[in-house]
Amino acid sequence: MAEEDEVPEDEEEGGGGGGGNKLLLIISLVNIVGLLGIGAYVVLFSGGGDQMTPEQMADRAATTAEPRRPQGVQEEPGPMYELGSVVVNLREPGGDRYLKAKLQLELDAPDTQTEVEQRASQIRFQINALLSGHRVADVQGPENMEALRKKMRRRANTVMTKGKIVAVWPDEWIVQ
Repeated sequence: MAEEDEVPEDEEEGGGGGGGNKLLLIISLVNIVGLLGIGAYVVLFSGGGDQMTPEQMADRAATTAEPRRPQGVQEEPGPMYELGSVVVNLREPGGDRYLKAKLQLELDAPDTQTEVEQRASQIRFQINALLSGHRVADVQGPENMEALRKKMRRRANTVMTKGKIVAVWPDEWIVQ
């Protein structure tokens, strides 16, 4: 009878006859099937192994993509009005930093030039008020300059009644 009470060592440690090994095998099989599915998707939907050289990719992009233009750029430029230089103190703690910008306004029609000439002081005031509220970091870099161009156009158009300013183009942009 003493022999019947003895349990083999394998069953004592495994705690159920190898069920943990089966679970590990199932998880591994699910992972393998998932990876095979991802691989099949990539092969089927990525052009079937069509390899292009970087030159071919650049040529393809050049022929299919439309060139990006800054906002306000039209096929034919509108009439231009030189607003002149604007110098503003920037909002810095020391107060000794400034921005000097020489600006040109692109107009929607030749008739708009008369209105812009009459409202030049108001337009300049709106642009000064806008720019003087910024810090040095806000007026440097291409992204910031593009954002400021859009804001200056919107602010300048607030004083216009008949015509419209299509874009503001800085000829000079100095931050000191």
